[in-house]
Formats: sequence, C-alpha cells, structure tokens
Amino acid sequence: MFSKGSKLYSIFKMRCPKCHETPLFENKNHYKYDKFFAMPKTCPRCGQRFELEPAFYYGAMYVSYGVSVAWMISVFVAMLVLYPSFNVNEYLFVAIGSIIVLAPVIFKLCRAIYINFFVKYDPRAIEDFQEANN
Repeated sequence: MFSKGSKLYSIFKMRCPKCHETPLFENKNHYKYDKFFAMPKTCPRCGQRFELEPAFYYGAMYVSYGVSVAWMISVFVAMLVLYPSFNVNEYLFVAIGSIIVLAPVIFKLCRAIYINFFVKYDPRAIEDFQEANN
C-alpha cells in the first residue's frame, strides 16, 4: 500500500510523483519557516516540472479545505467517543487549536496530493530522462 509506485507513497513521503525519488520541498521540517514554500522547479532525477502551470498550486487550497473539514469531523467523532459530555466551546478549542498547529503539515500534504492528481508514476522516468540528456 505504501510501497514505491503508489500514490500514497508519493503523497506521505512528499516525493516527486513521477519517479518517487526527489523530495517535493527543499525544507523537510514542517515547522522550520526558512524556505517554507520553497520547491525545486524540476526534479533533478526525472526532469518532472513541479509547477505544471503558473499558479498551479492554487487548486491545492480546495484539497486543503477538504482535508481540514475531514480533520474537524474526525476530532468531533473522537471527542464524542472519548469524552461524550463535551460542550461546543471545548470542541472548538480542540478542533481549531489542532488545525492551527497542523497547518504547516496540511499545507505541504495538500500540495503533494494535488500534484499527484495530475502526474502519474513512471518506473522508467529516470532512465528515460538520463537517455534524453546524454
């Protein structure tokens, strides 16, 4: 399921969706804000462009909205199971607080999800790129 060649591998490891080798982000630490948005222009291993068109990652905001809503529902269900007598203020504090803490992780995860919608894994991508450049 999380083996090389699957979309989940590329998304959760945040790797190039075409070759699954190169990291999508220059800074791997989600909470270090130096070069937080920095992504290589292309994958050095397979040549895949990471920004397919200008403003490509604006679409990742829609993915981020879906992930955030799913998280809020998950927090609600978890609180309902673990602490059935909670009130709305407690839920909002936990849900919004956790969204704020997880925002950098969600940001990068949603970019990885979004590019994986459009780029497929190619096991021969590295070899083809090396042949084309020789």
